[in-house]
Amino acid sequence: MPQRAATMARPDEAASKLARPVHRVAILGSPDKPGAADALVRAHRWLADRAAVVYSELSYNSHPALAAHPDLLIVFGGDGTLIAAAHGLKKQQLPIVGVNLGKLGYLADFTIEELEREGDFLFSGELPVTRRAMMDVSLECTDGRQSHSPAVNDCVVLAGAPFHMIQMIVEVDGDEVANIRGDGLIVATPSGSTAHNLAAGGPILEPTGEAFILTPVCPHALTYRPLVLNSRRRIVIRLAEANKGTTVAIDGRMGYPFQVDDRIVITRYAADFLLVRNPKRSGWHALRRKLRWGEGPNML
Repeated sequence: MPQRAATMARPDEAASKLARPVHRVAILGSPDKPGAADALVRAHRWLADRAAVVYSELSYNSHPALAAHPDLLIVFGGDGTLIAAAHGLKKQQLPIVGVNLGKLGYLADFTIEELEREGDFLFSGELPVTRRAMMDVSLECTDGRQSHSPAVNDCVVLAGAPFHMIQMIVEVDGDEVANIRGDGLIVATPSGSTAHNLAAGGPILEPTGEAFILTPVCPHALTYRPLVLNSRRRIVIRLAEANKGTTVAIDGRMGYPFQVDDRIVITRYAADFLLVRNPKRSGWHALRRKLRWGEGPNML
């Protein structure tokens, strides 16, 4: 199949102003985060003279909110709650404001206090949105099982019990590019480049990049290195050797058995993850302040 030339989105195209007036707001809160219920009460009070709250729920499932036709989704929780919300929206992605109630909150760019103090920009008619590529992951099994899901962060093959090395064959656009032995393989989006991929030694990508990353986990040879591919490629992963417990995990939320001759097909998802950024902060804020990227050693 013909492929589009490998390019990176220009920052003013991918991280742009989205001209979408906000009149109807849906609110989602993590049912497991202390303070989420109070945060929803505060949000209702703050939104009272700004927009109509058309849906409000302590839940990870954002899909029911779509029936209320909101213009914006505000999510209270951590990065896991945000990722779950993006999954629920499927191809009807809405601009999402992430309000951090957790620990790191890498994707959640606001605190509840910042939202109340500085959030009027949400209703100016233009939203500062970062468009982020997602993956379309299909699991096709020889026993007839099939699963299909978007992935905001990553798709990860894990060796599993009894923890022997597994062998994975990777094809890109029909060509075999790698035959990898090791503990697993991570296929990450730019958003997921700072998650499991980073811990496994993979590169950090700009969030608006038009690329996916293949990062072997504990490979058997030094010749297996991370590979950055254009997001329009078609990636197929097959197993030549597996353990009984070998699985594939999508965004750390869903795990499926993965065995010899099963295959994973990864393409670009038909919709982008639309994350509203905090206009008071640099685009590098989370990377530098939360992950401390680029800091020198502490001098004692």
